[in-house]
Amino acid sequence: MTFCLLEGCSEPVFVRFVIPNDVGVDEMGYGMDDNLFIEPVTIRLTANGKLQRIRSANDASAILASVDWPGERTAIHRDAFETAEKVLEGYRSTEDAKIRFLEAAREAGILFDDSHTQTSDPKRIYFESSVSIRPHGCASVREVKSVNGASEVLVDWPHSKRGRYYQSASETIEGAIEGKVTPDQARDAFVALADYAGILVDKSA
Repeated sequence: MTFCLLEGCSEPVFVRFVIPNDVGVDEMGYGMDDNLFIEPVTIRLTANGKLQRIRSANDASAILASVDWPGERTAIHRDAFETAEKVLEGYRSTEDAKIRFLEAAREAGILFDDSHTQTSDPKRIYFESSVSIRPHGCASVREVKSVNGASEVLVDWPHSKRGRYYQSASETIEGAIEGKVTPDQARDAFVALADYAGILVDKSA
């Protein structure tokens, strides 16, 4: 990434150079690193702008720092940027950075839903209905739609909160991935864990 030092300041101020939003992230070369997301996140910065695929924590950090990012720099935006930076420093997981980036993109209204142009991933085991949670330390809601998604949530589950409910859910979800239990059983175990942890969101409320 490229930074410059601003002159005439009492303290060093670094500014990240970015390329205008009519150029896709894919063409910027940010994706060539070791912090790749399992699946990219697609965004559109403006209504008629070019679709951009955010493929890594490096991409996420760069676009979050861009002057082209729409809207205010909210707490969710700041959390997403800081998490991406911590991934680059080796302190957080890439999945954590992706979750935070999704929250920031959703809040800014730039998350592109291309589900109508894509078929479901055959490798993912989908729930009959999604589970809404508000992950630890997050302000926005996440929709967990599959056994695999639930497994991803458990990867970043705080170690201090991994009690018997966590172990039960983890074993059941792993069993569903291996085909030993049904997706419904895995969903029930995940819901029980989320409810016990106080992160389950009741949409009927």
